[in-house]
Amino acid sequence: MIFNKIKNYRFPIWITVFLFLLGSIPVFIYAELYSFAKIFGILLVCSILLAMKYWFAVARNRNDVVPRVVLNRNDLFDLDRDFKSFSSFNEESKRIIIHRIGLLLAKVKFVDDNLSLLDRRMSIQLAFVYVCENASVDFEVSRDWIFLLSDSAKTKESFKFVISKENLSKKFIHIDQPII
Repeated sequence: MIFNKIKNYRFPIWITVFLFLLGSIPVFIYAELYSFAKIFGILLVCSILLAMKYWFAVARNRNDVVPRVVLNRNDLFDLDRDFKSFSSFNEESKRIIIHRIGLLLAKVKFVDDNLSLLDRRMSIQLAFVYVCENASVDFEVSRDWIFLLSDSAKTKESFKFVISKENLSKKFIHIDQPII
């Protein structure tokens, strides 16, 4: 889309356009040109809607905002089934964990030993383990992070979070409720 690359805007130009359109409406009404007043009113509304879309796109691009991934009912069912202790968490903790998983899924890359991307379910599992293990830490996510699901227990330095498949399967049985 056009708005995805825009990072700057000139506010005074928009204000001039709005003031011209808004000021011309009473002039046309006074001159009894009602159809022109209606047309300029419609142009004013359309230009304001376009400007708002433009300004929100600029704000999103400047602040590097990435919307979090929303977990659907199937994902939550899988999370309940994979991690038996998840169902025993209180509702507030579940809500926070699900929100944090969505943020991780939006920004972090989840890979295996071959550096190929993991499927959604495995990514959610890794994100859940990371969130539970790092719950007390202030939660910040970077686009540079890469989470690795490894076949071996060797740690690799270039990754933010590494877990072996064996350790992940142990976490399926029991993981402590994080203190959030």
